[in-house]
Amino acid sequence: MPARNTSGPLPVVVLGAGGRVGSAVVSALLRRGHPVTAVVRDPSRHAFPDDAGLRVRQGDAQRPGLLSGTLQGAGGVVLAVTPFTAPPQTFDGFDRDYYAAIISELGRAMPRGRLVCTGLTATAELDDGTRFLDHADLFPQALAPFADAHLRATAALHQTTLDWATLIPPAGFGTPSPASQHTAPGYRLCREPVTLTDATSALDHPTFAEAVADEATSPAIHHQRALVKRGEVPGPDSRPR
Repeated sequence: MPARNTSGPLPVVVLGAGGRVGSAVVSALLRRGHPVTAVVRDPSRHAFPDDAGLRVRQGDAQRPGLLSGTLQGAGGVVLAVTPFTAPPQTFDGFDRDYYAAIISELGRAMPRGRLVCTGLTATAELDDGTRFLDHADLFPQALAPFADAHLRATAALHQTTLDWATLIPPAGFGTPSPASQHTAPGYRLCREPVTLTDATSALDHPTFAEAVADEATSPAIHHQRALVKRGEVPGPDSRPR
């Protein structure tokens, strides 16, 4: 694993680079000048930027051992994979250890590496002692198996020697920033527990990707989870962009 040098380009591997979050992270990293290896199952199905710093590699996040050379040569790894592009009609047969198994394998393939995982709003710990998923009026209980898979991922992370962080988007994820917010500080990291207001706030994909890119290359969160919100209010956890 290369020494971390936040003053210069740092190579980053993005697992699940073809998805909406993964592709946004790839773009954010390339804008910063970091060499990126975008790992997808089928490169022919995805359109990536024409950038000299980008390498597209065929691979499967569920078999990270086959990517060990690529992973160990990275300064940071982003796990942005998803088992489906949209919630299925039923979770019958869904493997709740989907993420946990990938993380365990990554822990073996790059035991001292930097790993940034993209999380799920449902798992966020709230300051009233509950989780977002405990609020049936906010979270569809039919999606509970998927939330459980993300909780198992956190448990798996604690069993590794990785330098990890999980960044959680709020419930309003995917909402474009209004024109009035274009000059505001980019985002703020809120360590758990978080307020329900923050957990239900709006956030666009590019801003979330900025946070993930920063954590992959110049980390502020270690062995913790944090919710990403728009950075309207400067504070100790703000990282203006």
